[in-house]
Amino acid sequence: MILLAALPDLLTAAGFLLIWMRPDLTGPGWVGTGVATLLMEFLVVHSSGFYAVIYYGDGPRRKRALMLMGLASLYLLLLCGFAAGLHAWWMVGAFFWLSFGKALSLWTAKGSPDAGVSQGIAIGAWALSVAVYLFAVALSAMLVWPRLGVTPAVQAATGLDPDGGVWEAQPWAALAGGAVYFSLLGLLRTLLRLVVRRKMGAGQAAAV
Repeated sequence: MILLAALPDLLTAAGFLLIWMRPDLTGPGWVGTGVATLLMEFLVVHSSGFYAVIYYGDGPRRKRALMLMGLASLYLLLLCGFAAGLHAWWMVGAFFWLSFGKALSLWTAKGSPDAGVSQGIAIGAWALSVAVYLFAVALSAMLVWPRLGVTPAVQAATGLDPDGGVWEAQPWAALAGGAVYFSLLGLLRTLLRLVVRRKMGAGQAAAV
């Protein structure tokens, strides 16, 4: 189950790599989609910390379920506002995919009968995702990344402003950042879970 939780992130990383290397296969429009998806991930990361606290918190299961649904609806409503304003309803599907990865990670954080321990694992994984996201964003802006398949002709076809921000002027940097972020997230979060499980197993064996 631990390895399964990393699958959505690794698949997303592979998608970013594919768009970066072969936009001729995906279509130039996917370059802009990749840039917007990396921006959207900030919203998903922001929400996942609250989900971890509620999911493994105190109180009746029904109450916590209603709180989770209410919070998810709030974030979805916010995203729908952006999607409607930009006429980009694909963002809703991308939001569900990114949220599915976080939900799977949250569900597989349950490694102990003690809800407090499981909550600690989930919050630790969330803190790691924040750190990795900031690292990948900084890396995408500071390093010089190759264009690979995002040629000047492909860039012109995306409709992004070449005089805009870093990711608009250099969308391949955002694609590189997305590939780095989701790859590291999938690998490091898995490593974190394995280390925690091993320590818990050693502690239980010592207690016996």
